[in-house]
Amino acid sequence: MSEFAATYDALAPRWEAWTGAVKPDPRSSWVGKLSGIVEPGEAVVELGCGTGAPVGVELAARYTYTGVDASAGMLDRARARLPRATFVERDMEDVEFAPGSLGAVVALYSIIHVPRERHAGLFDAIASWLRPDGALLATVHSRDSADDYQPDWLGGGPMRWSGFDAATNISLIEAAGMEIVDAEEIEQIEPEGTRIRPLWVFARRR
Repeated sequence: MSEFAATYDALAPRWEAWTGAVKPDPRSSWVGKLSGIVEPGEAVVELGCGTGAPVGVELAARYTYTGVDASAGMLDRARARLPRATFVERDMEDVEFAPGSLGAVVALYSIIHVPRERHAGLFDAIASWLRPDGALLATVHSRDSADDYQPDWLGGGPMRWSGFDAATNISLIEAAGMEIVDAEEIEQIEPEGTRIRPLWVFARRR
């Protein structure tokens, strides 16, 4: 994902306006699912935190929040918005947390930038960071796609995505030692009219 950090740097000034125009926007309602599992003050990590809005703002208001992102431009805005939160400029595959130390990991629209052959290893790592019954909230592909590439995505530069169909993703998450609590394919329309159908997943470590 870090190879596309420059693209996200370029998009940072208009990122919130663009993501806020994607309809519908299920982020807040799905983040709310954490409240029944993760206690206030617990450590929560967001992988691919972007500018920290709106998800980081919601998480930091309730939990001890750490945002991870490879884009310095995105993190500049996140730090300005949430000065008391912790931010790590690093690829999500390179970051490490102590085993069993997190109440939740949130990764919305970010795992899809990791080559899909490495998704299983990433889910294994996430599960290891979670305490027993800790939660994973993530979006992944709902269709099989080995390599989607755009040379100039949204006018910011190159971007790449990959992933598996919904059933394969669920199997990978379960194989990592997590139990699916909720999973739903939600069709969304991006500002330019592109229709996407990510799989929203809420899971708990066994």
